[in-house]
Order: sequence, then structure tokens, then C-alpha cells
Amino acid sequence: MRCFLALLFTACKHSQSGQIEITGTADGVSFGNIIIRDQANTPVFRADITDGKFHLKEVLQYAGYYKMIYSSSAARSGTREVELYLEPGTYSIDIDQQKINDYPYITASSPLQTQLSAFNAIRDTARHEAHNKAIEITKQMRQISDAEIKSTSQIGRFNDLQAKQLQANQIDEFAVYKEFMSKYPDNAIAGHLMKSLPYQDNPVAYYAIFNKFSVLAKNSDDGKELEVKLKELTKLSPGSPAPDIAGTTLDGKPINIKALHKKIILLDFWRSTNGSSRDNHEELIKTMLPELRAKGFGVISVSLDTDQTKWQQAIKADGMDWPQVSDLKGDDSPNAATSGY
Repeated sequence: MRCFLALLFTACKHSQSGQIEITGTADGVSFGNIIIRDQANTPVFRADITDGKFHLKEVLQYAGYYKMIYSSSAARSGTREVELYLEPGTYSIDIDQQKINDYPYITASSPLQTQLSAFNAIRDTARHEAHNKAIEITKQMRQISDAEIKSTSQIGRFNDLQAKQLQANQIDEFAVYKEFMSKYPDNAIAGHLMKSLPYQDNPVAYYAIFNKFSVLAKNSDDGKELEVKLKELTKLSPGSPAPDIAGTTLDGKPINIKALHKKIILLDFWRSTNGSSRDNHEELIKTMLPELRAKGFGVISVSLDTDQTKWQQAIKADGMDWPQVSDLKGDDSPNAATSGY
């Protein structure tokens, strides 16, 4: 079997240089190679795989997160990709072809890599449990004969099992993350891991976990970025006060929300160059406003444009007869963080 492995450098790096030594095994691979690429995708290191073993000892210019990609006949896609944290020191990597979908077994002098391995071990356990559950559901589905499926009662049961099978095959990434944080509360990679999760969907829950981060995790580049984003996103959670709106109306006056005397106000964030947001205006005019306006429903459109002429032309073209606000700062506007653009 031939095998190709590559380590790709990612954005999160630190200016820590020193010697790194990687010793690894890839049982069943008779010949292949490892290539370590820098941020510009330029090969920096190379090591051959001979009789299932590989080794390199070089100077690592930057510590940070890398991607290890390797091909294998055992993987469905033909390749496997995992993330590593590399810094000067020693690493031992064992790639098991029989467990190709699992994270490789890695021992390292790097505390961050040790934490990354621990997270992936929890994730692999969750994946195995989900897989076993899906297998059990599949067995139940096969017990229903084709003749039985035609009956109304069995159709419902079969459809229910299909839905459960689909759900069983999906890992609850948030639960995996919570378990990792519970077991390793003082870890330094919490911010990096959270950034790969859909924290925007439930910012309150994620912000609660963020507040329990270690000092190292909070002060990391990822942690600092998350803190800013989560603080803004939690302001938009149900029951929270509406955020302040920067800018003025078309006639140059500040917006006074209370003066609108509306029970419910929809904040519509948009820009003249965004077709989807402008389609929403048509939907508002055709459906929502005719039915809800008399019941105390109002709209304030907050533009993220930078060109006043285009902003005004779009308002007229879309037939928007409700309050309009913009500071004409585009993505630099404080409204941009609130909008989620």
C-alpha cells in the first residue's frame, strides 16, 4: 500500500522556533512520504515512510495548529485529515489502518497537543456510540418486511425508525465539547475548539462555558475574538434589551424607537447590494405589514451601506415606507456586529 501524508500550516501560529522530532508508524504502508507545508503552502520538511515507519528531526519555525492529511485504502474518501498542534519537542504518532476514522494515537511533549488528543478521544467515543446505536436501529428496520411496510401502522413505525437512525448518526458536538470542558476545565485550547462549533446558534449557552475558560484560553487569540463576538451575540438573545442603533434617518436625525409607539419592532439589517436582504422587503410589504401593522407591529431598517446615493435609491426602489437608519460605515459600523453579517 502506498500512502501520502501532508501537514498543512493553519492561521493560528506563534513565533516560537526550535527543534521538533516526529517519530511515527503507519502499519500496512510499505512506502510513502510526509510533507510539512508552511503558510504559503511551500514544502518545508519531508520524510519518507519505509516499512510502515517515518521520522523527521528539524527546526520548526512556528508553533501552531496544523493539518495532517494522509491517504489510505481503509478510508472511504481515500484520505484522512486530522488537526495537530505542533511546537518544538517530541511527538510519536501511530496511525491505525484498522481504526482509520479515529484520531491517531499521539504522545507529545506539547501540553496543547495532549489536550487536543483528549478532545478527539471523547469525540471518537461519541462517534462509536452513535454508530452502534444506528446499527441497532437498522436491525429493527430490517425486521419489518416489505409486506408489513405497506400497512399504515408499519409505515409510521418505519418512518419513525428512519428519523431516529438519521439522528443517531449525528454526533452532538456541543455535548462532546461540554464533556471535554468538564473533564479538562483548565485547558488552553477551549477557544480554538469553540470557534469550530456553531456558537452563533446558541450564544448564551456558549458564553456561559466561555466564562469558565482558563486564563490561558481566554487570553489566547481565539479566546479574545470569541469574547467580543459572544458579548454582541448574547445581546440578541430572546428577552434581552434591543441593542443601540448607530446612525441617523434619511433626514439626518437620530432614531427614537419609543416615539414609534409600537408593541413589536423588527430590526431589518440590510444593504443595497445584498439581493437576499432586499427580497425580505418585498415579503414584508406583501405579507407581514398588511396583516400586522394594525396590531402594533413596526419595522426599522438599518442599512450597512457606505454610499448614500445607492442607499436612498434602494429604499425608493423597494418601496420602503418605514423608518430608515444608517451611519454609512458599512462593515466598520457597530451595527454590523449586531446584525450578524
